[in-house]
Amino acid sequence: MPVETHRGLRLEVTSRRMSGPLVPGGRPNMKLYGALLVTAVTLMLVLLVVPTVWTGVLAFSENGRPSLDHFVSVFTDPESLRAFLHTGIWLLIAGLMLVAGFGLAVLSQQHFGRWSAAFVNVMMLPFGLSALASGAAFRIIFDPAPERGTATALTTLLTGSSPVWLGPNLIWLVLISAFAWTWLGFVVSLYRAGLEAIPREHIRRARAQGSGGWLRGMLNLQWRLLRPVTWVVLLTLCVAAARIFDLVLIVAPGPMQDEVNVVSVHWWRLATSSADQGPSAAVAVVLLAGVAGVALLCRKMMRQPHSVVPQPPRRPLRHWPRRGVPWLSTVIGLAVSLLWAFPMFVLVVTAVRSPDDAGAVGWWRPATALLSTASLAEVLGAGLPGALWSTLIVAGGSALIVASAALVPAYALAAARHRALVTALTIVLSILAVLPVQMYVGPLRLLIDGWGLSGRTIPLILMHAAAGLPFAILLLRGALASAAESRAGETLGRRAGSRTDAARHLWRTTGRALVAVAVLEFVLVWDDFIVSFLVSGPGSSPLTLVLWGEARQFGISTGPVAAAAVLSALVPAGLLMGTWRRWVVPGLTGGVFR
Repeated sequence: MPVETHRGLRLEVTSRRMSGPLVPGGRPNMKLYGALLVTAVTLMLVLLVVPTVWTGVLAFSENGRPSLDHFVSVFTDPESLRAFLHTGIWLLIAGLMLVAGFGLAVLSQQHFGRWSAAFVNVMMLPFGLSALASGAAFRIIFDPAPERGTATALTTLLTGSSPVWLGPNLIWLVLISAFAWTWLGFVVSLYRAGLEAIPREHIRRARAQGSGGWLRGMLNLQWRLLRPVTWVVLLTLCVAAARIFDLVLIVAPGPMQDEVNVVSVHWWRLATSSADQGPSAAVAVVLLAGVAGVALLCRKMMRQPHSVVPQPPRRPLRHWPRRGVPWLSTVIGLAVSLLWAFPMFVLVVTAVRSPDDAGAVGWWRPATALLSTASLAEVLGAGLPGALWSTLIVAGGSALIVASAALVPAYALAAARHRALVTALTIVLSILAVLPVQMYVGPLRLLIDGWGLSGRTIPLILMHAAAGLPFAILLLRGALASAAESRAGETLGRRAGSRTDAARHLWRTTGRALVAVAVLEFVLVWDDFIVSFLVSGPGSSPLTLVLWGEARQFGISTGPVAAAAVLSALVPAGLLMGTWRRWVVPGLTGGVFR
């Protein structure tokens, strides 16, 4: 049937009735999507929200009546106040590490030249180690005996005497060094990826129009543009700082632990020394208030204007003309790389010594045998193979659940149009992402013991998955919201051409973010100690528990501790080296929590 349109254009329109779908392909599997959504919500609700509410009820009640007595006792107890002060110091240290990591990233991009990639890789390597392994390395280096401790022997040689590194005041230097050694490479890597992704025209404009000097103008511009990366980094560092537990236990000798007591350790002592869980619940609530306040403040700062999401390019961009690599910068890059590799070197050399040699003399002194497998054999006989298998199941299971269950709620947040609802849900997820383990582990431990599930791997898998879901949802939601495609919703919507096309579109949109979520969850669960320590029974022995068992007699178990630390680092370090630059970094820097 001919139809005349504007300006005489005539079209022939058939009157045949249309049949079949508008786009080839079947409807998406809404049952699967619904199951994933229900799984994510149920895990967070049952394993995070409900135990948190229960802990709050314990904190605000006394003998079944509303009361603030527990908070009064917390704020009038010198030990509690000291623990909160120390945790606040750790949060401040996390902020300083963020600034230092940004500075090192800028410096390495501008001046390290051919050493730049090696510098970042060396700094990233400790991220695969657990806090127990990092603490063991620094405990060996700063051993107070000059015949064993590297730092003690060096200062004794240079000055004739040596301070007590693991004594009052200086113990903080050792702890901060171990924490920075583990996490600073994570910060530098993400900032380097963000710096390489900033468009050249932004840098040229800053050099031409920047006030107060072109270098200052570029640094200010880079800092503003990298606010989304800063949010990811700061959120992760705040969680790590608030959860410091095993680092204190393994580095600080028994008499010194009160000097560096933190909220996690103080809560553990309160929860295990008394049947009344009110005081420990009050401590957990105060910690939650502080950490949640920091997270929400950072979220508000990151939402300021002029914040963009850097999309990592396939090839790094250079924003400054190459004028050769200054010798001083090369020396600095090599020095920092060697310094960062030194604790790992100490662990490896100590691990291949016999237990007697490792406990008696330092790594640089002659040993009875050049290489020995006695320390390794002792660890293997202490249950390491079973612990490796158990840890692999827990870490792999939680990573699989998080990567699959987080996608559907992330899409729902990205596709939602009700701004107030999205903002409220994002705030709730941000708080759950930094939720201290003390808020939910107590009630869950009682529940697990009551149901006879103590010692099973399933509770550990589900608890780790629930704790990792909020951050994963926020990260994937950012990747979906900032996708280059016109409508990310077509990935899961009804108009998907086919399931194969939908899967390809999904992978293009969120593939790197999914890999980043899975890798981070796997590594963090693999290195976890506090959840396993508080929940796991004798039937389930994650790797960190075996390492902790060896480290309790550190003086005579130095060799086995080093061997266990090296073996425990092989899997996460290999996974990070294989996926970090190509998958994890683009996945973490490719979205913003809007």
